[in-house]
Amino acid sequence: MKLLQLIQNKRISLIVGLSLLSGVTACQPPSDKAIPSGTTSASVKAEKPPSTPSLAEAKTPKALTTALVALSEDTLTEQLICTKLHDSINAIDNKSKIENIHSIQRQIQACLPTASNAEILQWLADYQAMYQRFLQFDNPTDSAAFFTVMSHVEQGKKITVAKLKQVNPRVRYLIGLVMSRSDVSVRYLGEGDFEFHHDLTAMADIFSPYLPDDQSAFIQRMAKDNQAIFWFDAAIAFSFEALVERAVFWEDFIKRYPKSRFYTDAKALLNTYRYLLFFGSENTQWTDDDIRKFDNPVDEQLMRQLAKRNDSELAQDVQKFFTFMQQSNTERQQRYPVPDKDENGHKINQWEVAHYQLDKALEIPSPWKEDNKDCSTGILCIDSKIE
Repeated sequence: MKLLQLIQNKRISLIVGLSLLSGVTACQPPSDKAIPSGTTSASVKAEKPPSTPSLAEAKTPKALTTALVALSEDTLTEQLICTKLHDSINAIDNKSKIENIHSIQRQIQACLPTASNAEILQWLADYQAMYQRFLQFDNPTDSAAFFTVMSHVEQGKKITVAKLKQVNPRVRYLIGLVMSRSDVSVRYLGEGDFEFHHDLTAMADIFSPYLPDDQSAFIQRMAKDNQAIFWFDAAIAFSFEALVERAVFWEDFIKRYPKSRFYTDAKALLNTYRYLLFFGSENTQWTDDDIRKFDNPVDEQLMRQLAKRNDSELAQDVQKFFTFMQQSNTERQQRYPVPDKDENGHKINQWEVAHYQLDKALEIPSPWKEDNKDCSTGILCIDSKIE
C-alpha cells in the first residue's frame, strides 16, 4: 500500500507540475537548436548502476521499489509524462478544446530534451494527426450559410452574431480560435470547400531543435511549402517560379543527405515537382498546346537557368525539353510515333498528341501511378489511403 501511495503521490506531483510549466506559449516553443546543459532538471537523467532495473523493466514490487528509489523525483515525473505521451496525444479529437492542445504542448516540451529520435518522430506524427482530428467538423446543414461565414473569416471580414448562429457549434468554436490567433486559419480549397488549418511552421518549430540536420531541414521545408494549398480546382496553386525552386531544393536535399531517414519521401517530392515542371496539371499548362513556346517568357528564362545546373537530372530533363520544343511535327512523329490509342485503350485526340510525344521523349513517370503517400498537406508525408 505504501508503494501504491508513493506512485499516486508522484502522479499528483506530475499533474501539479504540468499546470505550472511555463515558457511555452500556445504556438511558439524554444527555437534554439542547442539545449544548454543544466537548464532544466528534466534534461539530465539520473545515473543508475547497471544492475538496477528501469521503471519500465520492473516486474516485482521489490524491483519497482528499487527503480523508484534510483530515480530522482524530476526524472520520475518526466518518465510518467513521456511514457503516456503517445496515448495523451491520441486522446485529442474534434470535441477537445484548445486548452487540451496547450497541455499536450507542455508535455511534449518536457519530454523532447531526453527523448530518442524514434520517440520524437513518433510524437511528431502523432501531433500532426492530432491537429487533423482537432480541426475536423461535421458537414454543414446549411451550405450557403456556411460558405458565407467561412468566406468572411478567410477574408478577415466581420461576422454578425446572427450569421455565426447559422453554423454548428464546433465551427463556431474553431472560428473563435481563428479570431484569437491560436495558430489556426481558414483555407479555401475551391468548389465551395473550406478547411481549418494549423500553422505548420509553429508545429515544425516545436520539434526541429531536437532533430538531426536532415530531419530538421525536411520538416521546416515541408512546413513552408504546405502552409498554403497545393491544388485549387485541379490547378497548381503556386507559381512556376516556386515550382522550379521546390524541385531544385529536393534535388539538392537528396544529394546532401543520401542516408536521410526521409530520403524516400524527398525523392518522391522531387519526382512530383519534376513531373509538374513539364506536364503541368489538368488546369495548369506552362506552354501552348503544341509545346513550342512558353505562355510566360519569364518561365522560359527560369528553365534556361535550370538547364545550366551541374550534375543535375533536372538540367538534363530541361535540355531534352528544349530539344523537343524545336522539333518539327514530322520529326516528332518519326521519333515518337503516336498510336490510335494509349496504353489504357483510350483514343488519343489531336490536342493530346504533343503531350503523348513529350511523355515518350522525357520518360518521366507520373508520380501518381504508384504513389501511396500524401506529401502536400503536412510536415510529414502520410499514407494517402488512410483517412
